[in-house]
Amino acid sequence: MKVLNINNMELSREIIAENDRFKTVYFKFEKGKGLAKHKHNGNATIQVISGEVNMEFANGNKFNLSTGDFLSFDARIEHNVIANIESKVLVTIAKAPLIKILKR
Repeated sequence: MKVLNINNMELSREIIAENDRFKTVYFKFEKGKGLAKHKHNGNATIQVISGEVNMEFANGNKFNLSTGDFLSFDARIEHNVIANIESKVLVTIAKAPLIKILKR
């Protein structure tokens, strides 16, 4: 186990926890920067540590998230993240379970 202080992180992107089922990534975005449209096979969360970001989804949903906000979402829907001001966020992606197909 390792204790991390998010406020002391210096990189703009760093994987802080990962196994075969999930990944948590720290991002520091400059104003106007972020993540282009993308998607993942599973569910995800975003937590805004500081700043303010906009998220837009291919299904038309839009969210303005600021310090302290937490959003859980279906990451299979294409989405993007753009910072309105310098922002720090944590994103956790939980991979969808594998489906075992049985032959008949």
